[in-house]
Amino acid sequence: MSPVVNKFESLLGADQVVSWTSLGDARFEANDDLSILFPESIEQLSALVRTCYDQRWRMLSCGQRTKFHWGNQRQLTNIDVVISTARLNHVVEHWVDDFTMRVEAGLGLVALQNRLQPHNQFWPVDPLYEQQATVGGIVATADGGSLRQRYGSVRDTIIGVQFVRYDGEVVKAGGRVVKNVAGYDLMKLMTGAYGTLGILSQLTLRLYPITAQSQTVVLSGPTEAIAKAALQVRLRGLTARAMDLIGGAQGLQLTGRFEGIAAGVEEQVERFQAIATESGLTYELVDDSLWSTLPQQLGEADQVLCKVGMLPTQLVPLLERLAKLPSGWLARLHNSSGLGLIALPADGTVDMVKSLEMLRSHCNSHKGFLTILQAPQSLPLEPWGYTGNALTMMNAIKQQFDPHGLLNPGRFVGGL
Repeated sequence: MSPVVNKFESLLGADQVVSWTSLGDARFEANDDLSILFPESIEQLSALVRTCYDQRWRMLSCGQRTKFHWGNQRQLTNIDVVISTARLNHVVEHWVDDFTMRVEAGLGLVALQNRLQPHNQFWPVDPLYEQQATVGGIVATADGGSLRQRYGSVRDTIIGVQFVRYDGEVVKAGGRVVKNVAGYDLMKLMTGAYGTLGILSQLTLRLYPITAQSQTVVLSGPTEAIAKAALQVRLRGLTARAMDLIGGAQGLQLTGRFEGIAAGVEEQVERFQAIATESGLTYELVDDSLWSTLPQQLGEADQVLCKVGMLPTQLVPLLERLAKLPSGWLARLHNSSGLGLIALPADGTVDMVKSLEMLRSHCNSHKGFLTILQAPQSLPLEPWGYTGNALTMMNAIKQQFDPHGLLNPGRFVGGL
């Protein structure tokens, strides 16, 4: 028995210390004696992290491991222990009238939404792997999905946070209401940090009412007409729940989802159809199931997955570049924010390095980025591709929150 396992079995129950090899997860090359720990309370989580700090053991945190392979995994070769929050999965408190709820980080998204449905409420995110994703994993990777069109990004829905610091101390910030902050806005800072600043233990979420009616409309036609319609949607201020440019085997489409009371949905759909007619496009009313099947296709394991961002006006030109590649790719790009996901087949039908460099160059040259979320370990490209000037500031923040580099070391931008 390794000293790490021996140490933690004295703190946890025997079923809370599991060997990594027994999980059969091949996405991460690890030492044979690596263990994954499953604390069942915040007190246990704190004690584990404090022990790792005392021993200077390097920690890798996760939930259900759905996005475990995201980030710079090539740097994670000397991890001493993996800590999963999957068993920290309780609802702490639900303030129904305030539309807020405090939950533990390991609570699954499906379980959360099921708990909220009888109260006609929901948390407005639609991430990849939604059947397995946990609240903490969604926040740590800022994986919000298409609903940001109406409700904002993941960090806009977090009004309180609790996390365990590098030395085991439990830190809290925010609360039940939205208020101004001084110093670090920890809710926003922890969102998208990939667990490099602390291990999330509880989140306070801003909730919204479930709408009465929904309708999805797909516009199809020539690329120039799609670009014109996308611009008009941004200029005319349609209040869509989601508005995405979708490209792939079906060609290029502009897809909107409208929700609310019946009269409001009808009015918004008519305005969207008018834009289609003005732009020379056809339109079709389709089933809302499209919004659940698309993330499933993007989240498939046997492909290269990238997160992109750029000026919204450059989304269609990016799709035009993608159209020059062999078939098999799929893209979902948010019309208003310029963010989105691209999946490319990893079967050798495209020159992956050349293709990714071409796409990254387009994003970078239009005030954006391309981050490789999922790819074979052999792909000789740095996943983040960061070209900005904030690394000095990010390094300083990392030093404040994790001075010994014990939390998910090397996983984030610039090897942080």
